[in-house]
Amino acid sequence: MCSKRTTFGVLVIIAILFLLRLPAFWTPILDVDEAQFAGFADWLLHGGLPYVSSLDTKPLGIYWFFAAIFAVFGRNNMIAVHLVTALWVGVTALFCYFSARNVYSKRAGFLAALFYVVFSTVYIPKFISTSIVVIMMLPLTASIYAAIVWDRSEKMRWICLSGVFWGIASLFKYQAGINLVVMAVYLLVLRPFFYDRKIRWIEFSFFCLGGSLVGAAFAGYLFYAGVWGEFVRWSLSGSGAYIGAASMLTDFWHNLILRGGTFIASSLLIWVLTSIAAVRIVRGLLKLSPRGESSEVLLLLWFLLSMVAVSAGGKFYGHYFIQLLPGMCILAGGVGSRFSKKFLPLLVACILIPATGFFIARLYAGKIYAAVGEEDPSVYESIAEYISSNTKEDDKIFVWGFATPIYTLSNRLGASRFLWCDWLTGRVSGTQSAKDPDFRTDSFIAADSWGLFFEDMRVNKPVYFIDTSPGNHHDYGKYPINKFPNLLNYVNENYLFEITIAGADIYRRRMP
Repeated sequence: MCSKRTTFGVLVIIAILFLLRLPAFWTPILDVDEAQFAGFADWLLHGGLPYVSSLDTKPLGIYWFFAAIFAVFGRNNMIAVHLVTALWVGVTALFCYFSARNVYSKRAGFLAALFYVVFSTVYIPKFISTSIVVIMMLPLTASIYAAIVWDRSEKMRWICLSGVFWGIASLFKYQAGINLVVMAVYLLVLRPFFYDRKIRWIEFSFFCLGGSLVGAAFAGYLFYAGVWGEFVRWSLSGSGAYIGAASMLTDFWHNLILRGGTFIASSLLIWVLTSIAAVRIVRGLLKLSPRGESSEVLLLLWFLLSMVAVSAGGKFYGHYFIQLLPGMCILAGGVGSRFSKKFLPLLVACILIPATGFFIARLYAGKIYAAVGEEDPSVYESIAEYISSNTKEDDKIFVWGFATPIYTLSNRLGASRFLWCDWLTGRVSGTQSAKDPDFRTDSFIAADSWGLFFEDMRVNKPVYFIDTSPGNHHDYGKYPINKFPNLLNYVNENYLFEITIAGADIYRRRMP
């Protein structure tokens, strides 16, 4: 039976969760990535094959997530997506609570949950969007919680369940794979050496078994759907090529200092508390007399190795840092719970000031985007409204550039598997080369992408061809259609210019 104090604490955290995410409940698209996921999900709901009807480099977890919400709440219902995401974050915070309560105390659990709810919003305006990482963190945090329960009980079902949750997390983003290394180092090296002198081969095998069950089911689905080869090409190989190209074209240290530094400044409280926990844990290990739960070592290892996953590609996008948060929040909760009452006002201030500041900033997101040169997804609303008003529900359209919100906001299917055109142009998003008009990206064009594109155009015959390059949307000004003779000929032969809206030239298909 929950006490009144516990119930009050839960209600306060829930209220803070929804209050800080309030702008998401009236803003259809917070980040262009959301529209990518929605476009892929749309094709799945229309019977399309993954990695055939629509392409991306990610596993299918995030597209199934969007498709499930659309199936229940209506096609392209992005407000429903944001509401479900808020609940999803709440459940992730609950697992942070369970983990911290098991390792430290109930008070630490409440702090861990509060920290996650707050600091998963404290950064740039689109930080509260439905990113793959924020969805991935629920099964990944559940996996760590199951490992902590095993750590205390040594019941094999928990370590296997931990592997299952890890496998599910890996269906969202390959960076979840770092937790295989986390568990290997913990079970085969750190726990045996510092705690019980017993290498846990069987336990690690059970963890791998749990993850393998999920992986086998996923592979079985891909084989059954007949898209295994396409998955390998576009997702597995595509992810490697994307990270390789990004690493080559990205200024790693510049991004780390600028983006990493601003994230640390935004969430300084939990960085300080986590650092205190890390120093205490490492000091105990170095003295060969570790104090406290062995699970603390697991949590610290999870946090530290997650930095490797966050660093992949060197872009350090804001949502990448969410992978660090659960481990940090649990460790920080353990330290914070030991603070005496005289530090309580300081703790409250360090939570309240950034939470309030970034909430207010979100109310002026449009002005902030304009000031820093970021793209505001709302710029596409007038284009989408025109398309929606001049097409039927089953009509298809094609957008040249990287302007996926047009598909989602107009509620129209993309006519090509290429929802954005980086595959066709070789543009590597998030790098300075994407903005440099003199940097040639031909070498990064996906093999046979143009052949597949024109096949899609022949089969689907989009009613509208929307060229976003004149408005330099998402830096596509360096890729005008006249730069690609075959594309220019296709447009001239099949379309008539109709209107320019918000910097996008809109062409309507010629009547047969």
